[in-house]
Amino acid sequence: MRIRDPEYPAAVEAAVEILRKRARQGQTITYGELSAELAAQGFDSIPPHRGVMTYLLKDVCLHRNEDGRAPMLSAIVVNKASREPSDQFSGLARSLPFSRPANWSWRDEQQQVFAQHREE
Repeated sequence: MRIRDPEYPAAVEAAVEILRKRARQGQTITYGELSAELAAQGFDSIPPHRGVMTYLLKDVCLHRNEDGRAPMLSAIVVNKASREPSDQFSGLARSLPFSRPANWSWRDEQQQVFAQHREE
């Protein structure tokens, strides 16, 4: 899948729903698990690392969050071995429109995601 594919917006919506469900449960999800859950919903060309997954997770963070102020939903997507988000996540957090401060940490962002979705 490429970001210009007609199914791409539907894949973003599917990823948002998968991540919101996990966030409501207060659980993280690995890149591989997210890829597998998307595949189970028919989006079978989103490998867990690099490529389209990087763009997909950025668009998940921008979903109904154009100004970047809301917690970044992809903060709960982690590497299976390290249980931490990828380096690309920190780069994204410091870029526009998110512009997280120097003392920001992904752990804080993760807790904000969990808190936001528990309240919904």
